[in-house]
Amino acid sequence: MLILYILLGLIAAVLIAAALAGTALSYEKSILINASLEKVWSNVRTLHAINEWNPWMGKDPNMRAQYSGTDGTPGASFSWDSPVKDVGAGSQTILTIADRSEVATRVDFLRPFKSIGFADFKVSQGNTGTRVSWSIRSKMPYPVNIVKLFGGIERNMNRDFGKGLNKLKAICEA
Repeated sequence: MLILYILLGLIAAVLIAAALAGTALSYEKSILINASLEKVWSNVRTLHAINEWNPWMGKDPNMRAQYSGTDGTPGASFSWDSPVKDVGAGSQTILTIADRSEVATRVDFLRPFKSIGFADFKVSQGNTGTRVSWSIRSKMPYPVNIVKLFGGIERNMNRDFGKGLNKLKAICEA
């Protein structure tokens, strides 16, 4: 009977921790690029351009990809489908564009988990180069959100966003 109480106590502790962790998820990373705003913007303003440095595109060279709409305008979208777990399936749609400064998108993940996120790419001219910030906002279902407490999501996002932004930097500075 004591083991049952201990087990129930552990389950309760996990559920309480998940409730306290919250379901909101957000991450942002930026990089300074030694290139003109125009050059950087040309590599951020369309889904085709973003996918040249998107870190997940290289994980499956056989990924099925499809574009629709007029790329670089609101409503344009890109969908992907891959059996590779880290890639999965989903779509990304441009919601708004502020010329030479921001692309706001909605990302609908279908696999490996179903969720909706909002990814933004902001470009700004600085004194020593052009800064690009890439952010994502989403929600995680309860009680799966407990994984936020272990930092794995942030480590993975930092790795993948860093890889993508560094590739963007290399493209723009070439």
